[in-house]
Amino acid sequence: MKNVVTAGVGATVLPVNPLAAKEVQEEFVIKSKPSGASKKIIVGGAGIGGLCSAYELMKKGHEVVVLEASGRHGGHVYTTRDELSDGLYGDFGQEHIVKPGYERYWEYLKEFNITALPYPRRKNLKRKINGKFYTEQMLKDPSVLKTFGFNKREIDYLTMNPWPDLRSLYTKPYLDAFKDEYQPFGVGYDALDTIPMSDIYKKEGASESALKFLGGDNSSALYELWYAAILKMRGVATNPTGVFRLKGGNQMLPNAFAKRLGPRVWLNCPITSIKNGETSVTVTYKQQGEIKEMTADYFVNCIPLPTFKNIPIQPALPKEKQYINENITYDSYQRFVFQASSKFWEKDGYKDINMSLGHPDLWGVWQSAEEVDTHRVIVLGTGPGGVSPKRALAAFRESYPGNGDSIELAVSRDWTKQKYSSNCERTAFPIGELHKFWPHIIQPHGRMHFAGAYADNLNWGTEAATRSGNRVAETIDKL
Repeated sequence: MKNVVTAGVGATVLPVNPLAAKEVQEEFVIKSKPSGASKKIIVGGAGIGGLCSAYELMKKGHEVVVLEASGRHGGHVYTTRDELSDGLYGDFGQEHIVKPGYERYWEYLKEFNITALPYPRRKNLKRKINGKFYTEQMLKDPSVLKTFGFNKREIDYLTMNPWPDLRSLYTKPYLDAFKDEYQPFGVGYDALDTIPMSDIYKKEGASESALKFLGGDNSSALYELWYAAILKMRGVATNPTGVFRLKGGNQMLPNAFAKRLGPRVWLNCPITSIKNGETSVTVTYKQQGEIKEMTADYFVNCIPLPTFKNIPIQPALPKEKQYINENITYDSYQRFVFQASSKFWEKDGYKDINMSLGHPDLWGVWQSAEEVDTHRVIVLGTGPGGVSPKRALAAFRESYPGNGDSIELAVSRDWTKQKYSSNCERTAFPIGELHKFWPHIIQPHGRMHFAGAYADNLNWGTEAATRSGNRVAETIDKL
């Protein structure tokens, strides 16, 4: 157990001390605004969405303060080195990025000179299906596919395409109707929001076996088709195998934002109430046990909605926003970091450790931090909350098809138990309710704007956060 004492810093007025800011960010020069054009903005939450929003507003010459309730910035992006040996690290949060598909994210990597590494975690993946492991080559074999009960059309498709792309066989005919990735309505499919996606698969001739793998019983057909259309517009595969991660850990990007924002980021300052006035917004927050107030021209909410909905707001949000706050759902998980003394899988004839285990306590594993010069290795894993590292390791040893392992340490972060960042990505909206969420989820209300992973059309974590952060910064700058 570790006892950590943190002390909040900051002041109760905007702007921050310009001399202190200059000391923290020597290499960064703030763009000047015409006299009287600079606005004061409070950003709630120092996850990547909040940091990105604040950074873009700062670059445009506005005065910004970020209030973060916890003692660290980064939110769900968290790289750990604690307890690990030999300079190794593991990403407890964000897994990877893709190209194309993360355009804003890649622009920041170039701007901040951050290195992205190819991440082969989805290549040569071994999947455990019905108690047996199958390689990618096996899942392209017509004789193997036939044993699963796929029909001829599905078998022909899977022999030429990756296993996760099977849904594309049935969604492709619908996608060209979508012309604007931010507009799912009015393309002739509005009625499809009231039926499950599985109905479309059935209509297009999916076999019973394919339906078991595809699912779709609990998601709106309109939402799923819109989602697939967005990927097509961005040139992204349904389940990209060519993914990347950041050298040194994915927390490198929020660290870069925070470094440039300097003393504008205030930690251990939870927001306790918000007053959304006609000409200004006033935020009440707690700092070092004291209740304080701060007034600005605008407030940008980047606090996850399960936490944000518990913050009193005056006057109350309109019913559309309240409905979103009360009914939005997220997924969550636990990330495990296993440190091993060797690539033990190689002695068992496996090129890598990329495995979908299908175990209730540990869903999958893969290698990370390959560039660190050591004989030791890091194996990451994902599973449900409430599972101890010891139990997750037992699940791995129960599932691993080789002769043994050299794992010497297991640690984890259970996101389901985190007070301020328990959620991961936004899940699909309920059947028949897309119009209740979209586009209200991204629209401002009064002097309050909304950004973060939940506030974009595609729920792709850090890309959604950076896209929405840019959208909000551009909107406020033009007001």
